Amino acid sequence: MKFNKILFFALLGVLAFSSCKDDDDTQPLTEGVEITLRNTLQDAGEAEVTYPSLFGQADDAYDEVATLSNSTTEFATALAQAGTPAGDISGLYNINFTETSIGFTVLPDDTNPFWMNVFGLFPAGKTDRYYFTFSEPHNITGFTSDNSSLNLRIDSDNVIVVELSEGYDLQPGVSFTVSLK
Repeated sequence: MKFNKILFFALLGVLAFSSCKDDDDTQPLTEGVEITLRNTLQDAGEAEVTYPSLFGQADDAYDEVATLSNSTTEFATALAQAGTPAGDISGLYNINFTETSIGFTVLPDDTNPFWMNVFGLFPAGKTDRYYFTFSEPHNITGFTSDNSSLNLRIDSDNVIVVELSEGYDLQPGVSFTVSLK
């Protein structure tokens, strides 16, 4: 009988230990979550405006939707739009998510007729924002980045905002990563 009690408590301990969740294994994002992207701009002394409003469009007109995938890029040509009043616009960024990071790479070169006029160093008061809304709560609690002009704002359990501001040098081929915690 004594052996059965020892065996019982040993098995109980193993079950209790194996059912404990290890918080270190929790990733900020989950593959399969749907992500909606909206871009806004703000110049010094001006109100924040959405990218489509610059062309007389509704704020959500250029929203992009993707599903987080570990095998494909979510927003391969972010901000690309066909048929705008300014003509067809090629994408500005390749934005790639993983469960623990967001990578941005500038796509156009310095001869691109639309984007060549936006290249350069951001002055004080200028902010380019990328709102990411997730179809389920994210587990993001903080971030680090290899770009000092970048901030990540957590607006809610489902929304984060990547902000590029003063000192950001928007140039062809620039890339940076946001590591999520």
